[in-house]
Amino acid sequence: MADHPVPNGDDIILPDGTVVGSWNGEDVKDLQVEVQRIMKEQKASGADRNNLLIRFGIPHFDQTPDHLKPFIAYALWGVDKKGNCLTHRRADHFETVEKINEKYGSETAMAAAQRHRE
Repeated sequence: MADHPVPNGDDIILPDGTVVGSWNGEDVKDLQVEVQRIMKEQKASGADRNNLLIRFGIPHFDQTPDHLKPFIAYALWGVDKKGNCLTHRRADHFETVEKINEKYGSETAMAAAQRHRE
């Protein structure tokens, strides 16, 4: 999503650039608390569907390995400094980069993802 603004520092931002939280990149459990809080607040306020929190608003995207940056099997909110990932639409699962690689790093999985993109 090239038109989404890039988070500055530890800021968690919405597509319109509004800062709604922060995450220092250390532990995805802290990210989970923030993402779920933001999602709950947005739902309660009836936020504009075009301005809901998405993964491109999460800081420290540079910690996500390059091969997982286009990952689409399910939501990957962020990767912490230990290689742990916060995943799934409701930000309610944790996986390691290694586990995702095992499940989706096979040639079959990569071919299926490529077909989906085409």
